[in-house]
Amino acid sequence: MYAHRIETTINEVGTINVDTLPFAPGDKVEIIFLKRETADNVQQPPISFAKAAQAFCGKIKQAPTDLSTNPANFQGFGE
Repeated sequence: MYAHRIETTINEVGTINVDTLPFAPGDKVEIIFLKRETADNVQQPPISFAKAAQAFCGKIKQAPTDLSTNPANFQGFGE
């Protein structure tokens, strides 16, 4: 398979124009679109839920220490 790579930008109406390709009329081609990473769209590495929840530790006051202290939480459990 012969590969040809080009870079372009999506225009204001959401389309791209591709011309002067190195293929003959009638050739079947496969097209894959990849969004380029820029400083604006680089994702941060994933963090664990525990690390994300650290900011909230100790912030909720007057909450039960365990949901099992309320029998209503077990209503219908195991049926």
